[in-house]
Amino acid sequence: MNVTACHLCGSSNLVKTIDLGFHPLADFFVKEHQLNEMERRYPLSVLLCRECGHSMNSYVVPAEVRYQENDYSYDSSNSKIAIQHFTDMAREVSERAGSAPGDLVVDIGSNVGTLLAGFKALGMRVQGVDPSHNIAALAVENGIPTINDFWSEAASGEIQKLGKAKVITMTNAFNHVSDLHAFMKALVPALRDDGVFVIELPYYLTLLLKYHFDTIYLEHVSYVSVKPLMAFFERFGLTVLHAEENDYMSGSVRIFVGKGQSDATVAELIEKEKAAGLFEEQTYIEFCKKLEALKVHLLGELVAARKAGGKIVAIGAAAKGNTLLNYCGIDRTLIDFATDASPLKVGKYTPGSHLPIKSDDAIDDTVTHALILAWNIADFLIGKIGPKHPHLDFITPHVIK
Repeated sequence: MNVTACHLCGSSNLVKTIDLGFHPLADFFVKEHQLNEMERRYPLSVLLCRECGHSMNSYVVPAEVRYQENDYSYDSSNSKIAIQHFTDMAREVSERAGSAPGDLVVDIGSNVGTLLAGFKALGMRVQGVDPSHNIAALAVENGIPTINDFWSEAASGEIQKLGKAKVITMTNAFNHVSDLHAFMKALVPALRDDGVFVIELPYYLTLLLKYHFDTIYLEHVSYVSVKPLMAFFERFGLTVLHAEENDYMSGSVRIFVGKGQSDATVAELIEKEKAAGLFEEQTYIEFCKKLEALKVHLLGELVAARKAGGKIVAIGAAAKGNTLLNYCGIDRTLIDFATDASPLKVGKYTPGSHLPIKSDDAIDDTVTHALILAWNIADFLIGKIGPKHPHLDFITPHVIK
């Protein structure tokens, strides 16, 4: 579906700021029997709303295609870094929200329940909501009650039967929702008057400043900044109470929404967004020039390594890596295979580029170079793999410099 109106304010005054070409779904890892089937590609470009400043993909792939047509491949419990982050987040959110043992905590887009496990350990009652069939089943196996559905009035009604929530969280998923007005209309009745809605997701300001263009992909319907959200949440009688940056995913923002007054952190981040030119069209002209240079530089590194007789693999089959591979046109002519620790990905192929995904054990002494796709955990991956293969030359995409 082509986007013709802003997801937040409804304005049709939109302008294209970034164009990465046509891409397959970044989180749809291909099974072997699907390699000879037609692979759907969609336009991957970003629009800026000239009225409110919100940014969003120019095309929305139906949510049912994104999350239910095939098995979902991201499992938050597969990463030690993610487990620690969500354990800490449960504690930090509980402290700021003033929640107590026995309070109800709901996580929308709850995946396998990693965040809710942290709240459960603090004595909270927990309830997950996730649309992916295989992921919801894993959550239930993990002892996290989960409604296997998209967030909706029906899901909200099920929550309200348990009592309204003191805390509703949504990590790396609010930016996946296209009809945000319907979403909020279902959310408000499920939240206590003294409750807090907490969203955490990649921060668009960080994407812009650090050239994290590969965090743009089809599953990310929107790219969130604080300023446009202020007026949006006010439509539902809510306020952005507090906003803070953190290093998760190499640059996330955590936003607390509820009834009350904004604290100083909100105005501070809005000023940073304005100062960076986040809402100005000229900013993106320079941004796209930089992307082209990054692409040329990375391809130059890989081609030089190949010409010197090198064997290159890619490490960490992250969704962001698929944007990088497809934007740069990287395939098996440059990289032999990718590796990942997730059993949900090993044995499949990367979308578009069709690199076979193997376990890290597949790296042997014939491999000379490793392109780190999951660059947000580059230090962890180098520390894990480097000592076993001291001859490896690691290449970290220059999008993080």
